[in-house]
Amino acid sequence: MPANRPPLLLCLLLAAAAVGCHGSGSDAPAGRGGPRGQGPAKKEADAIAVRTAPAEQRTLSELWSTSATLRPEQEATITARTAGVIERLAAEEGDWVRAGQVLAVLEDDELAIALEKARIADETSQAEYQRAKELHRKGLLADEAYELKEREARDSVNARELAKLNLSRTVVKAPFAGRILRRHEDVGATVSNGTPVYDLADLSPLHADVNVPEPQVARMRAGQEARVASDAGAMETPGRIERIAPLVNPETGTVKVTVAVDPQEGLRPGSFVRVAIVTGVHEDAVVVPRSALVAEGRRWHLFALAPDGEHVERLAVSPGFEEKGDVEVLGPEGGPSPLEPGREVVVLGAPALSDGARVKVASDSAGAVADSAAGDGSGERS
Repeated sequence: MPANRPPLLLCLLLAAAAVGCHGSGSDAPAGRGGPRGQGPAKKEADAIAVRTAPAEQRTLSELWSTSATLRPEQEATITARTAGVIERLAAEEGDWVRAGQVLAVLEDDELAIALEKARIADETSQAEYQRAKELHRKGLLADEAYELKEREARDSVNARELAKLNLSRTVVKAPFAGRILRRHEDVGATVSNGTPVYDLADLSPLHADVNVPEPQVARMRAGQEARVASDAGAMETPGRIERIAPLVNPETGTVKVTVAVDPQEGLRPGSFVRVAIVTGVHEDAVVVPRSALVAEGRRWHLFALAPDGEHVERLAVSPGFEEKGDVEVLGPEGGPSPLEPGREVVVLGAPALSDGARVKVASDSAGAVADSAAGDGSGERS
């Protein structure tokens, strides 16, 4: 054996000492230099990103909704009642007019002359009748002659009144208060009896006729609150049930319910509107956004944030009244709500959770909850 080669036993001792000093890989401390997937970094990765909102306690209404077309309280086409030429128009489209207000005037020269002739003829006839009456009283006039003068006097009165009526019809007046919807004729136009001149409507209130299924009508009454909105209007307008028809349409099984609403911006005759009739009100209801509810067959649940703020608790619930994307939360089978007001519930990301799951609540600026994990998961109410 060469003199410079170390003994085999010495080599084995040196190798064992080296292993003892550095330790095995499995004994290395966890942390930045440890194996991947350990420590706080792994916990952060396991958390599911969600968005939450607090449960609220407030009044919530149950609504029966449909659509309809608005119509005025009264509407009429104002026509000429005699022949003539339009001399003056006193109202324009959009004007509000009162009952009896002058809307248009026709040329009246010919009819004024006719009235004057009828007046003179009537005065003459009345004078002749008075003389005949006196002569008949003295026995100087036969009965037949007296009766003829009497009839002529009555006819002259009627002729005078008819001439007066024809002259009055050269002035077109509003039969009721309302707003001018349309003007049909211009100044100088020749009209005859029955020619349309204006369309007039009483717009206060406007009416919406809706057909309500007979079972729903039992929950409605005159004066009940309703809400009306059109696509052109930014806000709902309060309305009320004005009347309910006393019969059921045998073909549709519905009852006509008339809803009255005061005219507002975006509401006018002919407007297509959404009508919601309030059929019930719950005060102090516990309310959450609709997206918080998750359907599981015919059952429902939601996830509330646990006190530690890092986990969620699964709560079995049932939905109550629903209004504008918010839902009343009741207990299973409609019992008391298991959710207290102010508690945070998951409104985005709920379908991806399970009871006790670790979550990370995303801020509004983060906005990074995946749509695939969010889904509203609510489905249609059973």
